[in-house]
Amino acid sequence: MTIRTAFKSMSVAELTRKLASAETASLLLALVEMTGDTAPLDRWGKWIQGPTPINAEFPTAEAEEIRAQVADLLIERGAQTERLSEDSERFRALTAAATDRVIPDAEKPLVLKEMGLLDEAFVDWSAVRPDRADQFPVVIIGAGMSGIATAIHLERMGIPFVVLDKNDEVGGTWLVNTYPGCGVDIASHYFSFSFAPKSDWSRYYAKQPEILAYLKDIVRTFGIGEKIEFRTTVQSVSYEEATQEWVLEIRTGDGPARTMRAKVVVSGVGALSTPSVPELPGRGEFRGKVCHSAEWDPTIDVTGKKVVLVGNGASANQIGPAIAPDVERLTVLQRSPQWVNGVTGYLDSVPEDEKWVLSNIPAYERWFRVRTMLSMNDVMRPAATVDKNWDGPEGTINEANEKLRERLIGYMRSELGERQDLLDQMVPDFPPMMKRMLRDNGWCRMFRRPTVELVTGAASRFTENGIVDEHGREHEADIIIFATGFTAARMLSSYEVVGRDGVSIRDVWGEEDPRAYLGLTVTGFPNLFILYGPNTNIGVGGSIFFQAEAQSTCIARLIRDMIERGASSAEVRQDVFEDYNRRLDQEMETLIWSLPVGTTWYRNSKGRVTANMPWTSADYWNMTRSTSLDDFVVRYHDDERGTAHADDIYRELDSDVARTH
Repeated sequence: MTIRTAFKSMSVAELTRKLASAETASLLLALVEMTGDTAPLDRWGKWIQGPTPINAEFPTAEAEEIRAQVADLLIERGAQTERLSEDSERFRALTAAATDRVIPDAEKPLVLKEMGLLDEAFVDWSAVRPDRADQFPVVIIGAGMSGIATAIHLERMGIPFVVLDKNDEVGGTWLVNTYPGCGVDIASHYFSFSFAPKSDWSRYYAKQPEILAYLKDIVRTFGIGEKIEFRTTVQSVSYEEATQEWVLEIRTGDGPARTMRAKVVVSGVGALSTPSVPELPGRGEFRGKVCHSAEWDPTIDVTGKKVVLVGNGASANQIGPAIAPDVERLTVLQRSPQWVNGVTGYLDSVPEDEKWVLSNIPAYERWFRVRTMLSMNDVMRPAATVDKNWDGPEGTINEANEKLRERLIGYMRSELGERQDLLDQMVPDFPPMMKRMLRDNGWCRMFRRPTVELVTGAASRFTENGIVDEHGREHEADIIIFATGFTAARMLSSYEVVGRDGVSIRDVWGEEDPRAYLGLTVTGFPNLFILYGPNTNIGVGGSIFFQAEAQSTCIARLIRDMIERGASSAEVRQDVFEDYNRRLDQEMETLIWSLPVGTTWYRNSKGRVTANMPWTSADYWNMTRSTSLDDFVVRYHDDERGTAHADDIYRELDSDVARTH
């Protein structure tokens, strides 16, 4: 972030003009932070009635006075501010005014974290870096956002590591997903690391190229690029008990297979990395082009072509409106309807003046991010919580869910315009939140075009000239695009994983029933950690960057503690693993995804929710903060020392190490 300090050289009129583009609520909060005077909150805080701009509409005169006070302050003394602390009266007043709800004390450290003001952003050694860190190499598989976050921790701590990635560049899912319209459905200003926020997004909801550029910039900034081996695939990872090491079989490009050893393996391949493509008969007969949204063929030109889009989920919702203006005809094969949600500003660009404010007034950038977070995290949870005594209309689960359903139907009706004949086909019979809620890219409006057709029915087979739906109707096509998602339930499917006693991860999980402690680690697999693992997807609103930070920080802390305590391996205790998953299942039963209605990638074929977490974002963050080696069986390489639980370790350590804890 480039901070402009020469406010004195600006005229009041120029500065006020730039401030006019800012969100007034965040500007008010910034004013209070910079002055330390909470009186403006008593005067104007009543206009903040929610975490989004539409929930904080200030009268014109009040908004102008806030801008004038900020302009005078900046010209007089700049944008300096005293660092906020959790126990300060100023911070308590600001958090109380930031949104329409009381922020619990347990969540206030989370606010500081997202503002970049919490010292826990990075993991540090308890004292000096131990020499034994040199003998604790780590392999990270995958250079997506989670792998990058983990690598940053290890680089800062001086722990030897290498990142292996099958692609030519960093970015993970934001590298490989290049389909038309690809973007994020989380507000941009919350879709970045809290320790490296990006203030100059060009859109309020960024598209793929800008997100990829951000990740590349992070790799450069933190100097981890030289530790990444590209075009390298992992074929297997096996735990060797004699040495308490992981042995990896890998291959770079077309070269020969080779072996690599590590004390710790961190899997960053994620849950949404293996495309799910229906195996339809007749594929060889079709004369046109076929691709999956996650394996986009850059040579495809849809201009003037007949295109069949198979699927209507999140990727299709972006692809369809992006290509509809250019095709001769677009046919959408819809297996089941989706709920589509309109979001204010979803397609808007950020004005240059607001980008200037975000980049030059740090307090404003911090509160804008916090309010964005508060408008995202768990915002849909009330509508996703099952009321067992609910006796409302079919297709709803509680009062909030019913109101959401009515609002969504009203929005879809208005977007369809003269195509009201499609409404019954597009409105689902299952409750909102059962599946991933779609941010509307113009999906409903797209069907107003005479060149776009909605077909209710799954694809059944290819023909020479197109594809046939389940009702037997053939749809002519030059290009067929499958936007059919991923094999999310079959996690860690791209390479073989064999743990202690020769037990493979498939022996434990089967084909599609993954479980882990905190989504991070599994009993029987010492020193193996999983990023974006089982039950860590956010189904009620939040940012995957938030999850990546929580998980990578937890893993880095555990690795640090193993090194400092002289441990060779740590394996989550069976009782801890079972207790966590028991609590997870109990909490999951209160949420909509466990209901046996509809279909969703959140569940496996047996009906168990394997993707989503039942916890709030704050709860999960606090769980990852509080986990420690007390939850693990800790072993040492010296056989005479045997096996010890973490609470027995201190008696066995050298006194100088023990004193650091």
